[in-house]
Amino acid sequence: MLAEDYLYHEYGDISTSINKGTTVALIVGIIKKASPHFKKARINNQIKESLNENELTQIFVEQVDMQIRKARLPFGVKNQYSDIFYGTRGIPDFYFHRLDEGKTSIALFIVESKRLPAPPPKEREKEYVIGPNHNGGIERFKNGSHGKGLTECGMLGFVEQQNFNFWHVTINNWIGVLAKADKEWNLVELLKLIETISDYCYLISLVIRRADDKLNLHHLWIKA
Repeated sequence: MLAEDYLYHEYGDISTSINKGTTVALIVGIIKKASPHFKKARINNQIKESLNENELTQIFVEQVDMQIRKARLPFGVKNQYSDIFYGTRGIPDFYFHRLDEGKTSIALFIVESKRLPAPPPKEREKEYVIGPNHNGGIERFKNGSHGKGLTECGMLGFVEQQNFNFWHVTINNWIGVLAKADKEWNLVELLKLIETISDYCYLISLVIRRADDKLNLHHLWIKA
């Protein structure tokens, strides 16, 4: 189905007009479109030079929201998602949701943000994948802290040092080592490059939560 089929109509039943596969493609496309605008907003000389993960995410979500409005799509985006349906304790950095008056529903797509490299201390080095308190980015989707009830989610990487290829190789090395030492990890979870241009790098990976429970993770890396 075409994107035009999902444009907002004032009297349409948008809660039933969203096709799952197409919606994910639209969301990923919107995230990509926001990337160059994030870059422009980031270099505003009124913004302090050093920004943390939440601050970078705030700027990015503003640009994503603008792209959604321009395309008049039947969903919105907000910072931080509290799971009021399954009660999971993790709070992803931002999420996409349906626009249903008088009704709320589980997020369409949630995204966890990470800086590359992770900030000090050294124990946080591999935080895009795993963390000292089981709070790594991919790890949160793996252990059910993020993404319960969903089969498609995202990771946003703010690349502050090195380049896209460096992080692709490095992160896959981390996962490869885990796959050899920990039965909870598997080599099929390595990140696969789909597209890279000057503004962003887009990759996908499979997250195995249980033998019968898998999640597709979309990775979008942008230069910060």
